[in-house]
Amino acid sequence: MKKISIVAFAMFMSLVGFSQTTTAPAKDINTQIEFKNATYNFGKVIYGKPVEYVVEMKNIGSDTLAIVNAQPGCGCTTPSFAPNEKFGPGQSVKMTIRFNSSALGAFTRYTDVYFTGGLTKKLSFSGEGVQENAAATSQANPTTQKVSNKN
Repeated sequence: MKKISIVAFAMFMSLVGFSQTTTAPAKDINTQIEFKNATYNFGKVIYGKPVEYVVEMKNIGSDTLAIVNAQPGCGCTTPSFAPNEKFGPGQSVKMTIRFNSSALGAFTRYTDVYFTGGLTKKLSFSGEGVQENAAATSQANPTTQKVSNKN
């Protein structure tokens, strides 16, 4: 009985050893792609009036890459890009991020971008949604602070 237990244990351990796979360390995306506008601040945006900005991605690595997918964090955000468009070392691609401005007050939204080679980047934008009449009033009547110097 002891021999059977030892043999069974040895077989189990060999199966565990074979089931473990070695994976190459993940590449740091910042050594492969340079981003312009990976984080973007719209400032004040009028509620309900769509806005957009462009993210530029430059391949600074040695491998040809492509954007496989882009997943926005909510239905109010729409990424626009050419799926699987290859860009080699030194080349750039652009992605337009649209926001439907469905937020009042401060907001931050995210889009996850997936590239070939297992690379992923989280893009973000922020701003403040305001009512149209409040935006017009604040621009028409800017507040000023008067400082008096009495000695």
